[in-house]
Amino acid sequence: MFEFTMVIKKQIRSLMCRGRKKKIASLVIILIFLINAMFYVSLELYNTIKNRNKDPWYKSLRYEKDYVDKMGMRVIVGHYVGGNSGGNLSQEMINTNHYAPIDGAGEGGRPVQLLQREIISARDLYSLHSYNIVVSDRISINRSLPDMRSESCRRVEYDLENLPTASVIIVFHNEAWSTLMRTVMSVLLRSPTVLLKEIILVDDASDRKYLGKELEDAIENLNNVKILRSHNRTGLVGARLMGARIAVGDVLLFLDAHCEVTQGWIEPLLERAGSDDVFICPHIDLLSDDTLAYTKSIDAHWGAFSWRLHFRWLMPSNEVMINKSKNPSKPYPTPAMAGGLFAVRKSLFWRLGGYDEGMVIWGAENLELSWRAWQCGARVEITPCSRVGHIFRRHSPYKYPGGVAKVLNSNLARAASVWMDEWADFFFKFNPSVAAIRDSQSVGDRIEIRKNLHCKNFKWYLENVWPQHFFPTDERWFGRIRNDKGGCIGVTAGTPGLGGPASSISCGSDLDLDRLLVYTVEGKVMADEGLCLEQGNGRAVWKTCTENIKQIWQQKGPRLKTLDGLCLTLVNGDSEDGIGDPLTAKRCLNDNRQIWHFERVPWR
Repeated sequence: MFEFTMVIKKQIRSLMCRGRKKKIASLVIILIFLINAMFYVSLELYNTIKNRNKDPWYKSLRYEKDYVDKMGMRVIVGHYVGGNSGGNLSQEMINTNHYAPIDGAGEGGRPVQLLQREIISARDLYSLHSYNIVVSDRISINRSLPDMRSESCRRVEYDLENLPTASVIIVFHNEAWSTLMRTVMSVLLRSPTVLLKEIILVDDASDRKYLGKELEDAIENLNNVKILRSHNRTGLVGARLMGARIAVGDVLLFLDAHCEVTQGWIEPLLERAGSDDVFICPHIDLLSDDTLAYTKSIDAHWGAFSWRLHFRWLMPSNEVMINKSKNPSKPYPTPAMAGGLFAVRKSLFWRLGGYDEGMVIWGAENLELSWRAWQCGARVEITPCSRVGHIFRRHSPYKYPGGVAKVLNSNLARAASVWMDEWADFFFKFNPSVAAIRDSQSVGDRIEIRKNLHCKNFKWYLENVWPQHFFPTDERWFGRIRNDKGGCIGVTAGTPGLGGPASSISCGSDLDLDRLLVYTVEGKVMADEGLCLEQGNGRAVWKTCTENIKQIWQQKGPRLKTLDGLCLTLVNGDSEDGIGDPLTAKRCLNDNRQIWHFERVPWR
């Protein structure tokens, strides 16, 4: 009996121990799970706080630095530039059309947000096009968009029967299928049939399989849509000329392959282009390169260019703004166009010489065409009543045959040599890499066009088309303004496009264009990019040049004075030479921090 009792006790004890072990094991597992969960939540919270002011994921991608503007300001890049191998992506991934629309995604121009598991795929594919192709493939190719026109534009009535007809020309090279088709469908859906003569798709030697028969099958049943194919890369200029030569419409209407037009977009373009004396551009809105949301841009576009001939959007002149307020639906002049989207009467296009066929791939053709239009008797304008969304890519994702520098420098050299006169010497002097290939450009035929058309000179262009320009002239002083302590007045690298606090910078050499300034007869201290030194509240700032009297600095001997008698002063700082110290306007004293030496630099 005793033995039986002992056996029973042992079994009970064994069962209790096994139960305790299971409980302990379970508690350990739960504890490990809780610790991991807490760690994950903490990590997510940390990343959320850390990324609150961080650039979006696509900005961390690596690109050739040549594609990134040095100042990082107001750059228009990527209207059309070529193709990319796709890096480490498989050929199947690159050549497959992944279009799979989700009902309601992106409708009304709303943004599309990806699920967490889709972001990795979007990141991998982003470099193919420099926009989020995963999002694009989620959005229907015929999605709805809001009417972005102002009330004054909506009230304008057009006599459709008497408007000229349009041939819409869209050049593409390895564009995403969904993005290209959405461009086409938006034109078809929002253009009156009586006005749209045809859509000409020009394929500049694409090698993506989905742009072959699959694209042809997609447009087979679409009215008046045709494809031209070039088996060799011709670049934007050559491909657009291919389309223009077969166009049957009265007006050539060029669009990039990553656009979406909105209601009422084509009528104002055709009405103005019908006058046969203007290159007319739509008002360009923004399609997000991340979410593809349609965003209304500012109402005052004005195209121009920097000292290095980079295209820029600047604030319009006071005259333009006054006229816009009086006639908000009326087209207004612009010194230059972005070049990706515009309409021109076919007869005017060919009469002025078409495109310069010596330009390769992409770049500077918009400036050349703008200068030629203005100098040879036509105009360049923007109509606020035509609203077109466009994906502005932060970087070009594509390769340039021969290298980006060779392509862009060659195009810039051609444009400057033909149209800029003595300002071409200014451009070449401070851009020796472009000057080195200046004489190798064969531009005799373009100079002959200028001569035969009796075109005006570049001086006339600056004085009459863009009198607010910031380029040096014979009437303006050009050089360095050095403080007695050693530093110079200049724009700090990375200053935002609309300006920022002014500080003393290192003076650099005579060829260091970023350290040089223009001083006008009116008393404005101008830097590149259209920035003027302005008396701020407690500190001098760089701001967009305007008619503000706070931007007037009168030279009184070695001092620069505001209209209310204060002297430009270098704030005392830690550095011996004053570099990095702020600028301000203070009561004039016997102080070397208020002494400025004007060191002239020949600009040509």
